[in-house]
Amino acid sequence: YPAPEAPVILTPPTQAERCGEDADRRAPYDSFLCHAPPPDTWIAVETSPSEYRLVVRLPGFRRDGITISTRKRRILHVVADSWEPEGGHFERRVLFGYDADLAQVRAEFDGQILRIIVPRR
Repeated sequence: YPAPEAPVILTPPTQAERCGEDADRRAPYDSFLCHAPPPDTWIAVETSPSEYRLVVRLPGFRRDGITISTRKRRILHVVADSWEPEGGHFERRVLFGYDADLAQVRAEFDGQILRIIVPRR
């Protein structure tokens, strides 16, 4: 078998692509998804022989506003929404190779950092 592919973080659409060219001048009633994530959010992928570890920094988000789902047995979709006045929308998709077992994903959130464990087969 060939070596498994490294995980790839897929880039979400820009705010202008989501909300139109005048995203900076939008009205207060415009779509919630036009809200950009807070600037200090990020995602990192660490690889070990037995698992992939995703570390996602989500300050200002609450546990009940975070959703993790899988798509097509190879994509992990992480979405976080905050309805606070200074909140926002964070969304990333991570594409894995054939060796990731997305049926056994585990996650924990401590109020700032979301840690996601994806076992390798």
